[in-house]
Amino acid sequence: MKYAITLLAVTVSALTFQTTFAKDVKTRGETFCFPAKDVQKLVEKLSTIEAKRRDVVDVRLKPRFIIKDGGIWPERFYLAEDDAVLMELPFSRETGDVPNFLMAAVANPDSDICIQDPTRAERPEDDEGLYFEMGLSPYFKTATGTHNLVDLEKAAKDGKKFYKVMLPGWAALLMPDADYFAIKMLEPGTTPMAFTSTANGEVAIESEVVKEMWVVSLDDIEAASGSNLIVRGGAYNMQPVPSPKNLRRFGWGEKTEED
Repeated sequence: MKYAITLLAVTVSALTFQTTFAKDVKTRGETFCFPAKDVQKLVEKLSTIEAKRRDVVDVRLKPRFIIKDGGIWPERFYLAEDDAVLMELPFSRETGDVPNFLMAAVANPDSDICIQDPTRAERPEDDEGLYFEMGLSPYFKTATGTHNLVDLEKAAKDGKKFYKVMLPGWAALLMPDADYFAIKMLEPGTTPMAFTSTANGEVAIESEVVKEMWVVSLDDIEAASGSNLIVRGGAYNMQPVPSPKNLRRFGWGEKTEED
């Protein structure tokens, strides 16, 4: 299970270098735990990002469970300390929302955050069937269908700053530019169409699918002498990301022969 102490999830673990050999794969077990101090550190790091970098993109901290495998909700979600339950973390079995998660985790940094989920006990630790996300992706603050070039260029710079702040020091140094934009449709089964306005009318912009995202390039928009990015096809979220090749290189999506 990948918990969304992640960037693209688009995730922090998706942008850290990992090499896993089959013989070293660990299963989750009936109860999977991770340190609450990791959450506290991320919240503290995010607080250092200036307001001037939050006018176009920003994170939306909204911890929640997402079921991706058609299975069931976990049995329990709680904080533990010295193998004893410290506090239950109630969550909605309709939306997956965990409203008091951040307050509880930050107030108890020495505890562990535990998910009791026996139905997925034999799966690898990074299985995403039950996904817990915190909302750490720097999404565009508006999704009206049109994003001007000035905002796109600023989002690329500010988005990279968000990622660098959240990554460990060594990984932050290797963080590539976030000059691509990942469109994530909110309605299942819908596909976005991307265009840019030019002196000769609208021009279609190619997108590349990486997992559940359609990724377009800022360079392609600028090469077309476009003044914006137009997204059609339904409601969406959009965030600046590294190139599809780098996303796959860092663990987000399957590699292609060209990678």
